[in-house]
Amino acid sequence: MKNKFNTLKPYIYEYSQKELRKKTINGLFRAILEPVISNQKFECCILFRILEIQGKESLLKRLGFAGAKLFSFSENLNSFNIKDSQKDTNIWGKTEFLIVLGQRYSACLIWDYSSSNNQDSSEVCLLYNSKIISNIAKQVLENSKDDFENLIEKYSPDRRENKILNGSINNIALLYNDTNEEIMYTTAEKDNYLSDDETKKTAQIVSDKAKFISHEIKNNLSVINLYSKILEKRFQSIQMKSEILSSVNNAISSINNASEHISSLIGELRCISAPYYTKESIKKIILNTLMQCAVKTESLGIETVLEEFDDVIINTDKVKIECALMNIIFNAAEASSKGSKITIFCNRENDKFTITIKNNGKEIPKDIQTQIFEPEFTTKEKGNGLGLAICKNQLQLIGGDIELVKSDKDETVFKIVLNIK
Repeated sequence: MKNKFNTLKPYIYEYSQKELRKKTINGLFRAILEPVISNQKFECCILFRILEIQGKESLLKRLGFAGAKLFSFSENLNSFNIKDSQKDTNIWGKTEFLIVLGQRYSACLIWDYSSSNNQDSSEVCLLYNSKIISNIAKQVLENSKDDFENLIEKYSPDRRENKILNGSINNIALLYNDTNEEIMYTTAEKDNYLSDDETKKTAQIVSDKAKFISHEIKNNLSVINLYSKILEKRFQSIQMKSEILSSVNNAISSINNASEHISSLIGELRCISAPYYTKESIKKIILNTLMQCAVKTESLGIETVLEEFDDVIINTDKVKIECALMNIIFNAAEASSKGSKITIFCNRENDKFTITIKNNGKEIPKDIQTQIFEPEFTTKEKGNGLGLAICKNQLQLIGGDIELVKSDKDETVFKIVLNIK
């Protein structure tokens, strides 16, 4: 055996977009196996390691009737007549995986709940029909008592990377995960929502409706974004008159711009909700937000820099923090010229944690600096004036706040203050 350490965990961090709930991961586990189970004549090779079989029993039983070659790397599947193939039980730690190798279909899911501060969530590596899956399978092979290298060669032909497919599937996974997050309220919170206070009841109804509407819009937006990219790629390969091509490109660009504007509105709509508290790493919240902002900041040629700081775990509503931070970053990027930099640095003082965001973009005029947090105030032609007002209101619901420290010709500085009691 060549490797003496967990070689799969790095894939989680390389291909993850955000943490997914356990219910989402279980759904992906089932979705990956469904093509194999529903077609018993489908020959393939399956490598998997699962530490918790609860909720997967029926799937594991059905696998016994499929035409797949099964290789388990966990010790808890004897009752399903699935033997343990692993050499060293200490290599994988808490990392779990599911790898399906077939000539027409391949998929890979890797997750590890111990890597998260929330034991009910994990970042994941999710890939379909990718050459990388073969490399992952070969690394698993190095810790196997069985020789299935010939099966990898048989069932895993060389494929071109299908980035559009994997991007679309990951978007669907994120949408599914968002749905799970929106319905996972604690019993205590439910009791609070059912208070006799009619104002609270009404507010919760509005909140739930906003979440439902934002989710449905996101579903349709994902389809629009996917086919916009497909159209753009296909028109590039078609010979046509320059004026027609220019017209088509302008139409696609307009679709993308409208989609981006709707996405920003959805972000604001999603922020309007009763607080949902979980234990979160502040550093992970900031890094996840920067990842979500990357497409826009990079397209504008803006560099975002997070200064190193000591992480803090707090009980908070991460969505409200992400919304506020994303709003400030987007505003800063739009106000800055290409080649500019947005710098984020953090500081803890007693029971307060401060996130400071600096940029060297256009100055906010002094005569409106006191108005930017007021509802319906905006300086943008297409703005709705909801962004900063909603951010301030929602942060205050969780004991936080946001303020403009200064804005002059040299720099603009915003500060988010969080309560970490």
